Amino acid sequence: MNTAPQLFPVPFHGDTVVLVGQDNEPYVAMKPIVSNMGLSWQGQQEKLTERFNSTIREILTVAEDGKQRGMICLPLKKLPAWLYSISPNKVAPELREKIIRYQEECDDALWNYWTQGVAERPGASTAASRIANHRLRLSLAKELYRTRDQELRQLIHQQLADVSNALGLPVPELESIGRAAPKAPDVVEPFWKALAFLDGKGVDYNHALASGLLAVNLPELARLLIEHGQPLRFDSTLRQGLWQSTAPRCLHKNRVIHSRLTDKAIRCWVFVRPLGS
Repeated sequence: MNTAPQLFPVPFHGDTVVLVGQDNEPYVAMKPIVSNMGLSWQGQQEKLTERFNSTIREILTVAEDGKQRGMICLPLKKLPAWLYSISPNKVAPELREKIIRYQEECDDALWNYWTQGVAERPGASTAASRIANHRLRLSLAKELYRTRDQELRQLIHQQLADVSNALGLPVPELESIGRAAPKAPDVVEPFWKALAFLDGKGVDYNHALASGLLAVNLPELARLLIEHGQPLRFDSTLRQGLWQSTAPRCLHKNRVIHSRLTDKAIRCWVFVRPLGS
């Protein structure tokens, strides 16, 4: 009989990868890892279905709102095969470093977490186990503070509660540690309206070489908008909202890329380009 799945958010170089334990076997929730790497979920979902159809599973989980959600998962032992199916030379230059890091380290990090992260190792002393769990509790709290995605925050908080209860310590309230990004932050709406305005004027401002990315230089945008009579103030509130943007997802801020417009290096904010744009 199948046991209820266990979800383990695992910190990895500033990202969060979700391990799913099902019947004492480790799986990887694929949509979060694909998003972390800046790849298209639709394209990778098709690849997973074609190449790993015999091993992928849709695992049902129950969220804090009580609703069931299906997660497309790949056995952890199959993760390297998928990772190395992605050629770093065929992705945008700004994504290559992250792709290579995931290929070289991610499966080992997840396996180490699965085998050593929260379970007591055979022969480990009670004191050593409590110290390890205290460190894990602190690590989870830090990860919760950094994470802005609402669903991932709930998963991390669930694990933080498990560890806290095991230690006999109080469980911190979810909203007392960091905060989730608004689903549709109003603060960034003027930015996207400004880009739509420039699109209507036929102004090309996208420096990205890859068709699936949007790379903009904010000082250049400010100048273009002033020239066309639509000034926009890029203050700290707007910049913070852009960095927290999930739809479209912000991948990098002030990343040096090679511009397709100028054929030179330029600092840009890089987003996953909205469909149809």
